[in-house]
Amino acid sequence: MTKTSSLKRLAFATALFAGALGLQACETTSGPEGGVRIDNQNNVSPTLNTVRVIDSSLARYLDVQGTRVSSVLDVEGVFVGQTPTGFRKITVQIRNKTKSAIPLEVRASWYDASGMPSDPAQSWSRYFVQPQSMVTFEQSSTRLNSAQYYVEVRGAQ
Repeated sequence: MTKTSSLKRLAFATALFAGALGLQACETTSGPEGGVRIDNQNNVSPTLNTVRVIDSSLARYLDVQGTRVSSVLDVEGVFVGQTPTGFRKITVQIRNKTKSAIPLEVRASWYDASGMPSDPAQSWSRYFVQPQSMVTFEQSSTRLNSAQYYVEVRGAQ
C-alpha cells in the first residue's frame, strides 16, 4: 500500500466519521410544535368548528364523551366571517363566571374544507379576564382555503 493510498483512506474515514457526527448533531427531540394539542390527546383529531378549554384548572369534562362540562368559563358566542380581502376570521366571546380575575391564552388553528390543516396553529393571544366579565378573541386565517377552525383556551403561563 502506498503512502498516497493510505492518506486517501484516512481522509475518507475521517470524512465519514465527521459526517456521522454531523447527522447525529442534527437529530432533534420530539417536542411540542405549533398545532400539537397540550391536553394529552395528540392521537385524537380535534373536533373542528369548536372552542375547547384544554386546561383542567379551568374546565373538567364530567363524562367520557366530553359533553358534560364543569367550567369557570362560558363561550358566549362564536362568529365566523370574512375579512375584506377574503380570509376567514373568527371572533369568540369568553366569559369569566368566577369572582376572581383569570389570565387566559387563546389560539386558533385553521383547516380546509376536507379537514386538513391549512395554516399551523397561530401564536397564543393573552387576555386578563376580570371577574364576571367578558373578553373577545379575534383571529384571521392566513390562507384563502381555510374553511374550518379549532380554538384552544388555556390558563396563561
